[in-house]
Amino acid sequence: MSIEDPSGRETPHNSSSELKDLASREISEGLSLAKDDLDSITQRATADARELGHKAQEKLGEASDKAKSFAADQKDLAAAQINGVAHALSKVADELESSDQQSIGRYARDLAKGLSDIGGQIETRSIDDLYGAAQDFGKNQPVAFLGVAALAGFAASRFALASNQRRSAPSKPGQAGVSEAAQASKLPSSKETGGL
Repeated sequence: MSIEDPSGRETPHNSSSELKDLASREISEGLSLAKDDLDSITQRATADARELGHKAQEKLGEASDKAKSFAADQKDLAAAQINGVAHALSKVADELESSDQQSIGRYARDLAKGLSDIGGQIETRSIDDLYGAAQDFGKNQPVAFLGVAALAGFAASRFALASNQRRSAPSKPGQAGVSEAAQASKLPSSKETGGL
């Protein structure tokens, strides 16, 4: 075969080895470009993954800080409430000791002192220290820990029920302590009134 030259001369066509060389070069260049593109994509994916990891750590740190702040606020609130109960028990102990129930007054005073000590411990220790102390107590005294946890759960449920009842109680003077839903359930049905 021959290919015509624009000048009018015929030139011999490239041999099959030249075509193989050309194809080989083209394939090599294509592979090289594909490898470069793959390397670029890999580097970009690695950088994106690294950036995503940093952002996730930042968000986790923020969430952890918020949780610690909330826990510290709750710790301070609990300490104040425990100290308030201890102060109230101390007043009760004073009254009992001044009356004819001195032995009960001493028990109340001991209880008030114990609660005051617990409140002081909660106030002065960090959240991490309190968490560690709770873990140690749970490991060393598992039955007592479960008892305290059950008691705390019972107290929390009673508090939640009392708070819910307070919120749902109407403010109308004639309906103290009875919610509207409870009153509505006491209304006679149309069957009971004979369809009136």
